[in-house]
Amino acid sequence: MHPSSSSASHPPDHPTSKSPPPPVPAMGYPVNPPPQPPASNAAYYAAPPPTANGNAGATFGVAYPYPALPPHSHPPPPPAPYPIHHQHHYPPPHHSYPYAYQPPPPPPTCLRRLLGLVIAAFLLLGAAAFIVWFLLCPRVPAFSLSSLSLSRVAYSDANSSLSASFDASLLAANPNSKLSVTYFSTIASVSLAPSSPIAVVSLPPFSQGPRNTTTLTFRLEVEGAYVGPDEAGSLKSGGVGTMEVQVRLAAVAVFDRGGWRTRRRVMRVICDGVPVTFRGKNATEAAFSGPASRCDVVL
Repeated sequence: MHPSSSSASHPPDHPTSKSPPPPVPAMGYPVNPPPQPPASNAAYYAAPPPTANGNAGATFGVAYPYPALPPHSHPPPPPAPYPIHHQHHYPPPHHSYPYAYQPPPPPPTCLRRLLGLVIAAFLLLGAAAFIVWFLLCPRVPAFSLSSLSLSRVAYSDANSSLSASFDASLLAANPNSKLSVTYFSTIASVSLAPSSPIAVVSLPPFSQGPRNTTTLTFRLEVEGAYVGPDEAGSLKSGGVGTMEVQVRLAAVAVFDRGGWRTRRRVMRVICDGVPVTFRGKNATEAAFSGPASRCDVVL
């Protein structure tokens, strides 16, 4: 007998016996870890497939074109968000801003009522004054110069001075049928056109009833008043010819009816270009001859 050998314990190979099935391929990861890990900066790839004779020492999975992760590795972290300083925080649409304009609160009710009463009172007073003014319909008084005379006329060529007495009469007519007129601070003046006044006099206040006509008579004394060469033409020729005189009146007028009165208004009466004629050569008197001259009234 032949000595036993290791081959006696194993059955002989039969031609009909089948080879063991190939290992199941891994999904991109090696079955056994590699003996030595590669360098930290090297890429990890799956091991090459076994050789054709099937005698490979370790079974590895089938290689894939994508890289394999190292053992005991974790999935890559998610991408980091943009830095905070690069983010722009815009307010959400259709929302109010935190510091939106707030309208001021309405005034108290009592204040609004008081303001409304004051405005209404002013409107009523204005409407009442307008109605009264429209019903009464104040009209401006009419003035006319009825007479004007000069006496004691003396002119000095040396210093161009004039001394004379002016006597004038004015007719004041109140055309209003419902209103009376009162005149205060009345001042009358006379001048040789177109120079400044050479005499001024104050007149006492007076009143006129409705449809009333009043005659104002006053005298103005001139003593050594300067008269320019243009105005003294008739005086230089010895008091011959005609000379123009200006008579003016200023007063404060008030219209009233019972307890209703208008505010004070300044009234000006202007009688310009009144001709006065000397009576003969070297005459010392001159007078205005003719119908009453209508004066302009400014109120």
